[in-house]
Amino acid sequence: MKPRTMLLVGSVLAAIVVATIGLHALRTEAAPGGNQCSRGTRPCTARQVGQPCDANNPNLICSAQANGSYCCLAYAP
Repeated sequence: MKPRTMLLVGSVLAAIVVATIGLHALRTEAAPGGNQCSRGTRPCTARQVGQPCDANNPNLICSAQANGSYCCLAYAP
């Protein structure tokens, strides 16, 4: 094989490896359903976003999180 061909094949293989690692990282980061609320925080559904999670405590509001999950968070009036 010529050196130029070897270099081209090597760069294509490197690009494939980097793309595979990137896709794996994206898939891990944006897991469907999220449900990764912190300990002690109750999960909620997408339909509940902006609404109180508990009728007895209107300060617990369902909020969309950056990681794709929906969690009940305390908001001060």
